[in-house]
Amino acid sequence: MPLIDMPRRFHDPEHAESFRAYRNYFEDLAETIDGLYGSSGSLTAGAHDGVENHLRFKHVQRRVPDCPSSVTIKKSFQRSWATLRCLDFVVEDSEIFYEDANAWIPMQVYYAVYHAMQGFAISSGQSAPKDHAGTLKLIGKEVVRGILPTPWDVWCKGYPHIGELEFGGLVPSEYPVHVLSPPDPLISDDRLAMLLRTTRQKELDRRFAQERKRNVKPGRTRRNLTDTDKRNLAKSMAPTTLFDVLWRIRKKANYEDADAFVLGANDKTDAWQLAKAFAIVTDGTVAVFEALAAAYVGPRLLADISQAYADRTRSDPVSAIGRRAASWQDRTK
Repeated sequence: MPLIDMPRRFHDPEHAESFRAYRNYFEDLAETIDGLYGSSGSLTAGAHDGVENHLRFKHVQRRVPDCPSSVTIKKSFQRSWATLRCLDFVVEDSEIFYEDANAWIPMQVYYAVYHAMQGFAISSGQSAPKDHAGTLKLIGKEVVRGILPTPWDVWCKGYPHIGELEFGGLVPSEYPVHVLSPPDPLISDDRLAMLLRTTRQKELDRRFAQERKRNVKPGRTRRNLTDTDKRNLAKSMAPTTLFDVLWRIRKKANYEDADAFVLGANDKTDAWQLAKAFAIVTDGTVAVFEALAAAYVGPRLLADISQAYADRTRSDPVSAIGRRAASWQDRTK
């Protein structure tokens, strides 16, 4: 069947800086993840190895899940893999990549990870929250507890508006990084710290706006917040993690400004490189939660459900799904 020559989107200079910032953030993060776990040729297997090596120094209580839990774990990871499979297909060939895909990819990134987080929660014997806020809070506690390997172990807390911040999992330098500076391993920690800081700041701004609408005196439309009010809100807010970042970009694409991921690209190659970075981050992140789940319930369950899913979808061995099945089969021999 001949390929359809899709029209190219109009380049909008007003979105160029925003697009470049997101591309720099996620290319830098993708290069970090691929550099740490992709040297074997399979990022998936490398991430599985990374979790296993990391957990040698952590206490994990192995458990046998009951039948309902096993079914829920299976459904959660299959939903994650289904979304990952779509993302893998979209970015597979740069020659036929369609730039408008970047308007939807941030949602695929988040939901692939979200369902994997749910699968991990059930595997570890916790009740999977029914909403996004609860799931992010649960995973945030695991991040602070130190169960995730680098770079998924990073977090920050505090009040960024006045420079009161504490970081975990990284030690940023005293020198600021410009958001448009190109990816560079020498400043990747500083860029990651900036990504966490801006994500926390935006969420706090949202909470400040929400709080101003509460307990408003008659005749007024809002109330002022004191510095103490703001400090208390910042103190009560859970640490910000990479998973809050993924939630932020999902909301931006879904509700705010999807064009930030599309119209700022210089050309199709520029757009594809952002999509590819998203795919690498997602692949590695989902693999981490698979391995964390297997640490609790054993690799056999992951091997069985990944192989069954690969067979049912007729996935190529080098695809995102095929690599998962192969990695888990290797771990049960």
